[in-house]
Amino acid sequence: MEITDKRVVVTGAASGIGKALVHAFNNAGASSVVAVDINAEDVGKVAEEIDGRAITANVAREADIQRVIEEANDYAGGIDIFCSNAGIAGVPGFIEMETPDWQNIWEINVMSHIFAAKHVIPQMLEQGGGYLVNTASAAGLLTQLGASGYAVSKAAAV
Repeated sequence: MEITDKRVVVTGAASGIGKALVHAFNNAGASSVVAVDINAEDVGKVAEEIDGRAITANVAREADIQRVIEEANDYAGGIDIFCSNAGIAGVPGFIEMETPDWQNIWEINVMSHIFAAKHVIPQMLEQGGGYLVNTASAAGLLTQLGASGYAVSKAAAV
């Protein structure tokens, strides 16, 4: 995948893998990088470090993903690469997890990927191509003891 002159969106960009992806895409010559996270302060700092754009959003909400796509299009004139990287570990254990815990981890670790694909693929088809990059985990293949919600949601993402 050629990065030079591409317009990139990265979710979960305030820290960790997402922050590293923002810097990697910028260093590889992307024409624009939009950093997205629920943490407004930290994602703002990350975007500032690369002279990019920060968008505060909760990727568990389909309407927020739609807004991210609209704002990224307004900022960069399109999206060539959309990285669904946002993810959470959730509540440890299995018995300890309540239904809202399961719902939250499922929406962030799985549904955010689906929402992004649903809303960005039509424009990518219209523009002649693009890339969806979804961050998953080896825990989705091998499981992770004590982290049932994480393992189940990452298996779905894989």
